[in-house]
Amino acid sequence: MERSLADILREERQIGHKGDGGWKAVAYNTAAAILSAQFDIEVSADNIRNRVKTWKRFYGIVSDILSQSGFNWDATKKMISVDEDNVWDEYVKSHEDARTFRFKVIANWDDIVDLCGKDRATGEGVKHV
Repeated sequence: MERSLADILREERQIGHKGDGGWKAVAYNTAAAILSAQFDIEVSADNIRNRVKTWKRFYGIVSDILSQSGFNWDATKKMISVDEDNVWDEYVKSHEDARTFRFKVIANWDDIVDLCGKDRATGEGVKHV
């Protein structure tokens, strides 16, 4: 379902249903309708909105980790790799929200980067929550 959602959102982005402020309501509604029909379950626009929020949170945490020395992305395993365990231990001391990502497989990481990566502010003085 995540793969289908990513494909739908790419189409929505291409036809202009994503602006600088984020996804337009029509994108959430369209994705919900298509997924509901495709998987024969009830999916709401709020379900889609919450999944996108989760993707953005994953993107923020994982991209922060990967920006640090000693961390890499293992494209085969679809997870963070760490040069040494003590590097991870030190990192999570000051980044508690990262703890659950040590052995987390994120099969759709490429989709998350594509759909959420450009939404994140970068630069001096930016706070990441």
